[in-house]
Amino acid sequence: MKVVVIHEWDDNQKDAVTNFFNQLVNMAKDKKLPKGMKLEKVEISHENKTAICEWDVDSMDMLMQAAKQFNINWRIKALTPQVLYEHKGRIF
Repeated sequence: MKVVVIHEWDDNQKDAVTNFFNQLVNMAKDKKLPKGMKLEKVEISHENKTAICEWDVDSMDMLMQAAKQFNINWRIKALTPQVLYEHKGRIF
């Protein structure tokens, strides 16, 4: 299942967020994410204090349980978006 997770944080959480995304990207590159979880893309806007992660996971519950292990204390919203248009594999 395709899941989009939107992360939003406050200025005082910047260091924790930066550390989290560094760990997450390294885990994905080293293929150390839990079985059934594939990180497809991370986009981040430091100026807007927002990041978007695209996942392919076996279940939403699995993803949320994994997020709890990272002690995320900023705002996150997980969505299973409906594709309205797709061009050359890119979703708009």
